[in-house]
Amino acid sequence: MSSSIPSPRRGVVAPLLTVVASGATLVMLAACGGGGGTRDEGVASIATPSAHAATTAGPDAGHVRIRLDDSQEDVNRLWGAWSHCLEEHGLPSGTKALPDNPAVKACDPKYPLQPVEMDPAKNPRYSDGVRAMVRCMNSHGIKSAVSDGNWSLVSGDSLNLPDFDKDKVQCQVKSFKNGG
Repeated sequence: MSSSIPSPRRGVVAPLLTVVASGATLVMLAACGGGGGTRDEGVASIATPSAHAATTAGPDAGHVRIRLDDSQEDVNRLWGAWSHCLEEHGLPSGTKALPDNPAVKACDPKYPLQPVEMDPAKNPRYSDGVRAMVRCMNSHGIKSAVSDGNWSLVSGDSLNLPDFDKDKVQCQVKSFKNGG
């Protein structure tokens, strides 16, 4: 499964990004709808308490960051905002977003970073979380495996399971919270 939203940043969990990006693509094709209030990143969303607001320092400062407990709908909105920004800055939809492209540079702060807990460079217990994630997903009938140090789906068919999104979020929180 490939996506028209390539990753210009390093350290993103490739299999998860593929699932997230494909979900974002499907949502963008289906409709551009939004919920109520506004999230701090300027993305239409349900208003959330400041306790959920991600704070970062260093090179990631100012970037939006996906939360561990974000629903797929929330994640899709973040990716949609980044894609919309690219289009507004002259990068047509479906065009490869190369890191040196002026649109990519202009929209860099809107590029959604993975949750800190799911970043192997920031979570020393990431490998434990990956193994726990695979066990949890498999216990929900979502065939998953460890692949190249990350978790991945054995088949894209699992995306069609009725509770996939809910189970994935529950497994992420259970497997990666508190560093694994």
